[in-house]
Amino acid sequence: MAAAGAAVAASVAGCSTLTADEASYWSDSLQVDVAYDDALAAAREAGYAVEEPFYVNSTEPLGIAPGDIADLEARFGDDYRVFGFSLYHTDRVFAEVGVTGETPSVSLFDEASVAGEFPVESVPPEAWLVDRLTLAFDVSAADARERAADLREQAAEGTDIPSVEVAAPVDFEAVYEAARGERTDATGSPTGGDGWYTETSFRDDRRILSVFFIVQSAKIRTRDGDRTYTLKLDRLGGLYARVGLPVGEEIPEETYRDVFRELFDDIGIPPETVDELTFEYSPSVW
Repeated sequence: MAAAGAAVAASVAGCSTLTADEASYWSDSLQVDVAYDDALAAAREAGYAVEEPFYVNSTEPLGIAPGDIADLEARFGDDYRVFGFSLYHTDRVFAEVGVTGETPSVSLFDEASVAGEFPVESVPPEAWLVDRLTLAFDVSAADARERAADLREQAAEGTDIPSVEVAAPVDFEAVYEAARGERTDATGSPTGGDGWYTETSFRDDRRILSVFFIVQSAKIRTRDGDRTYTLKLDRLGGLYARVGLPVGEEIPEETYRDVFRELFDDIGIPPETVDELTFEYSPSVW
């Protein structure tokens, strides 16, 4: 079964970085109510090391800058990015626009397909594809019809994921404004500390658009000898915690929880929030 954002998520996964061989305690993630910029300022004032900005685990902004959309800038900050979006023909058939490669792409997915091949009968009508392509890209209707025909031909040939490249500017602002004018509801995902946020727009309980955003995140660090305590915090209040220490070393749970309680208190997060985190241990990352 295909899932919206699968291709985009795979590209973001490639941003992950490996750490040196060490033991670690790491937590699950939480969402908290905290003013991101104030928290980073407080961390610096309290003497913590602050590394920013991160886009998931990359220090380089990927995806596209989405244009001047005032309410998104108010929610996400000036430097958020769009990694892709899915335009729904039905609640299970959608065209996913990927913007992380050298050339933007459009791929077709059917969430009901379990056999691998995209069913040719699930290809949206040409009129819908042309309308969506000319909305999302600076292309002519004739160019859009050519790409729609290519997608249908690939599906007829049994291609698992029909896909075409579109060497043209992406007009995300037009896509988002169209969905905002049409939607009756919208939901957002947790961000979990890395800043990966999916917003889905609905019209009468049916999905019409999912957008894959990245908001900035930061690492707040303190050291105690050869132990490093790191809080990863994103602009929307997602967070997780990690302790790095020498291979095979273990420390009492209350030891690292007390460090994070103090850190949370110093940056404006209630220290008892640490009690909501569940930690796991690995003697080595390899």
